[in-house]
Amino acid sequence: MTTRSTPQSLVDELERASIAYELIEHERTTTATAEARVLAVAPHEVAKTVVLTTPDGFVRAVLPASDRLDLGKLREILGTKDVELATEAVLAGAYPEFELGAVPPLTGGDGDRVLVDPRLCENEWVVLEAGTHEQSLRLRTSDLVGVTGASLADLSQD
Repeated sequence: MTTRSTPQSLVDELERASIAYELIEHERTTTATAEARVLAVAPHEVAKTVVLTTPDGFVRAVLPASDRLDLGKLREILGTKDVELATEAVLAGAYPEFELGAVPPLTGGDGDRVLVDPRLCENEWVVLEAGTHEQSLRLRTSDLVGVTGASLADLSQD
């Protein structure tokens, strides 16, 4: 198995902010629920990041792996109906340092807005992809919210 290295920009951002984190290597996964399974953690403790395009730029919606994004709620939060999932081509151009489908909620991009579902804040720690499908990052949920400047918003389908 060839492991792609964690993007240096991600590590640099965490270290600059003095955030404690753990990098965890694992077998390749392509979904957040599969990531939870291989790491033997509950899916609600793993965050998935969904990148969306809006008239004001990219938005990264972060929610538990066990939940589904509610685009209706998101459109209401953002005050626009013009919200779409970013295509693979768009993601590849906007986030070349990350593998497709492994964009973390921090670093990369140019001032992306980050929204975190408060369900994640029920956990002290959260696990998320570290820019590759073979590495995860574990950090305090409060640090994730702080370092990204995220707003808390109910993003999950009821």
